[in-house]
Amino acid sequence: MPKPTAPAPDFLETTTMKDLLGIPEEALDQVMATAYQLYTSGYYEHAATLCRGLIAADHSYWWSYSLYAAVLRRLGRVQEALEQIDRGLVYEPGESKLLLMRGEILSALGQWTPAASPAAAAISSPSLTR
Repeated sequence: MPKPTAPAPDFLETTTMKDLLGIPEEALDQVMATAYQLYTSGYYEHAATLCRGLIAADHSYWWSYSLYAAVLRRLGRVQEALEQIDRGLVYEPGESKLLLMRGEILSALGQWTPAASPAAAAISSPSLTR
């Protein structure tokens, strides 16, 4: 049996479930809109469920990490929110909304320092592209 040209982890990193399953962008747009409405209405657990689904469908899109982090923050799960922001920054290291949210959370935790920010390191390192 021939060996695959790219190792499985590379394939999984560069291929989204959305692409594998043929999920149309319009369907994800509707889910994003619903997740945001649930968030603004205070239905955080429901919004979190949709955010996890959005991330599963397209792990490379920063917006889903952003909303999920906002939801987790509202639920008082601040460290988990920070982890989601950092995951989003892997794919979009210069995304100003993620960087702002990261700074706000670190500031609230009393941990933010400009020189020691991992987000700054992420910006200077090569990023993955979609």
